[in-house]
Amino acid sequence: MKTAFKFLAFAGLSILAGACTQEDDTSIPDITPVVAFEDFLHSADNTLLTIDGWQNVATAGTVLWKQQIYQGNGYAEFSPFQSTDASTIGWLISPEIDLDKQEGEILRFQSSQSYVSSSQNKLEVFYSTNYDGTNVAAATWTPIVANLPTPDATFFEFQDSGEISLNDITGKVRIAFKYTGSGSNSALDGSYQIDSFRVYYNN
Repeated sequence: MKTAFKFLAFAGLSILAGACTQEDDTSIPDITPVVAFEDFLHSADNTLLTIDGWQNVATAGTVLWKQQIYQGNGYAEFSPFQSTDASTIGWLISPEIDLDKQEGEILRFQSSQSYVSSSQNKLEVFYSTNYDGTNVAAATWTPIVANLPTPDATFFEFQDSGEISLNDITGKVRIAFKYTGSGSNSALDGSYQIDSFRVYYNN
């Protein structure tokens, strides 16, 4: 079962790659000025993800992003498994980030996948400078190139997005994570996890 395997997979990874978060923490000096940060540790495990300023939106189907916690580490997860929705599209949208207040901004986060077997079951990252906070479809969403987990990635093993420069973007922006899949098609009902979201800049 997919749910049962989650705990076995994490247990093994905590031994083999449990230092992932610690390594990532040491890769950015404490003195790096942080513009935005979210560690997704706000509520009980396996509950609807609700964070001040963040928007959790379904534009297809009924599934929304959830709060998950494993061994004290919180993260956001989208999983349409057993939802029966033929199409599931879920957006997790950050608060506004003002990129005019400083220069050299960098976006960085961690992501992982579980039970993803098709490239059509995907996670994408976008930014928008004209999202009005209510109508996702009316906004212009520009893709962000990031290091994201592929179907052959190890389940639940968080990987770093890499340093993504936002320096050429001006004004107030929102960063969005978009999930595409299906709750009724077992080839498209895999899950994605997001953690350690931050925007910082170099002095």
